[in-house]
Amino acid sequence: MSGTSVEVVAAALRRRGCPICNVVRGMVFDELSRLQRQAVVDPATRADMVARGGFCAAHLRDLEHLASPLTMATLLAPLLERVAESAGAVAAEIAGGVDLLRRHPGEIADQLGAPRACPVCERVVVWEDAAVADLLAIASDPSGGVAYRGSDGLCLTHLTNAVRACGDPVLAQHLLEVAAEQTRRLASQLAALVRKRGERDRRPGAEDAAPRVAAQKLGGG
Repeated sequence: MSGTSVEVVAAALRRRGCPICNVVRGMVFDELSRLQRQAVVDPATRADMVARGGFCAAHLRDLEHLASPLTMATLLAPLLERVAESAGAVAAEIAGGVDLLRRHPGEIADQLGAPRACPVCERVVVWEDAAVADLLAIASDPSGGVAYRGSDGLCLTHLTNAVRACGDPVLAQHLLEVAAEQTRRLASQLAALVRKRGERDRRPGAEDAAPRVAAQKLGGG
């Protein structure tokens, strides 16, 4: 796994979209690739995965796109067996007079084997913090600041994280002022796309990627 660094984040600034999202997405791909290979050959990794309840919904969908049907079958079969065993045990509790329906939904989900701690989500928190620190180093440097200003900037989630992490009111103000400028530029690209489509202008331009970038800026990912 390549990890994050100032150089990696700086390279991500040259691509469309939030640089932190783009860096972390690549790291998630690498981690899922590693986990799915290791879980197939290593019983201890599979056992840990079962104990955790598998992956969160988002990373399970990512894994489905990445892994082969054979790999998915190998990984998911023990998880389904655990759910079946848990469901039978909960049914037996109800038959024994336990008023399960009064319990908190989260407690019921735990009893049925819902994921407790997605192994990828745990790593994502660490990666995001490291990438934000790298981005702050870039934004506070004169030459790096120019590159950051010219990029699409951060999504709302990572902008919030960066402002909270910077520890410097002057840098926080700078990040927010640049974010306002980047967001207005993106909105202008959206308006240009609408105008071009109305004029049946199919020439390619920066505005073509604007809807995807805008969705990522608002929703992350």
